Formats: sequence, structure tokens, C-alpha cells
Amino acid sequence: MAGRHGGWARGLRRTAVALAAPPLAAGLAFGVAWESAYGSLGDWVFVLGGLLLPLGLLGGHAALAARRGASLVALSALPAGLGALLAVASVGHSALEDRGVEISCLVLKVTEHTETESSMDSEGHWTSTTRTSYDHRLGCPAGGPEHLDASSRLAKEGESLAVVHDPQGKVSPRAAGDVHGWGLRTAAAVAVGAAVLMGLAGGIGEAYRKRRRRPRGPAAR
Repeated sequence: MAGRHGGWARGLRRTAVALAAPPLAAGLAFGVAWESAYGSLGDWVFVLGGLLLPLGLLGGHAALAARRGASLVALSALPAGLGALLAVASVGHSALEDRGVEISCLVLKVTEHTETESSMDSEGHWTSTTRTSYDHRLGCPAGGPEHLDASSRLAKEGESLAVVHDPQGKVSPRAAGDVHGWGLRTAAAVAVGAAVLMGLAGGIGEAYRKRRRRPRGPAAR
């Protein structure tokens, strides 16, 4: 009887962790990013506390779940990690919405950068992903940014480009019309919510499977 109760208690603890890990990781990432954009945290604290630590905690959580066979709990780290990244991105967009200044800049040069990343799946197959970014060198009024990186070409050389920049220089500039604080916060909440649901379903399923495998009396020995 004690073993049965202990098994259920362990299952409840694991389910609670699966439920808490996604919002805690996203909350940590959001909080550190907010302090970096609105407070006085340095860049290295932002990278460590806002990116590496939350993603590392989720990675460790996923590894422990996978080791005990809770695949759905392990997979919940993927939308949770996405939610944390979206939460971080939303802070920069919110800062631009709050205190950003829109100016008109001249596009002096556009440089295309292409990067190819290769990865191997569980079956030993290699896949390649190509990412292209565009570095826009700008001629802006005094105090404006000199560069703007984007995933697409925003304007041709010699054309004008409306840019929103942070006078405090704490967040990266963006093209006017490409600031989506509320949308990113909503996407982050959806991703974290999906991770929580996956963790709940995986935790309940894990507890149920272990209960079915446990012997129920002397006759089962």
C-alpha cells in the first residue's frame, strides 16, 4: 500500500513539474529580458539569464523525461522553448512601442548573408537548413542606427526606409510597421499553453502506465 501511495505521489510530483516548467522558463526569460530593456542589466546577464538558463532548464527537464520514457513530457519542451524565445522577442517590440522613435533613413547598402546548418535526426539522416538575412547599412539623422538586420530586403539602395529605434539603445531597431509586441506576447502564451497541455497529458499518461504495471497483490508475484 505504501509503495502504491508513493508511486502516485511521485507521479503527481512529476506531473506538477511538467505543468510548471514551461511557464517558469518563459517567465524567467521574459523577466530577464524586461530588466535588460527597461532596467540596467548588462548584455551578458541577458544572454545567460534570459536565453541560456531557461533553455538549459527545459533541456534538462526534457532529458529526464525522455530517460524515464515520458516522451510527451519531453516533447513539451519544444513549444515551451519557443514560447520563451517569443517572450524575449516581445519585450524588445514592447520597448519600441513604448519609447521608440520613428525616423526616415537612407539605405546606403544591402548585404545578403546566407548560412547553412546541418543536423542529423534519430535515424541517421542529415538535413540542411538555409537561412538568409539582410544587413541594411543606413544613413540616418543624428542618433539613429547605422545598421538594421532583417530576414528580407526592406528597401533597395538609395531608397528611404522608415525605422523605429530605441533612443536608449537597449533594443535593436526595426522597420516601421514591423513592431508587434502584443502579437508576440499572444504567440508566446499560446506556445506555453500548448506545452502545459502536453505536460499534463504526458504526466497523467505516465502515472497511469506505471499504475497498470505495478503488481496489486500476492497473487501477482
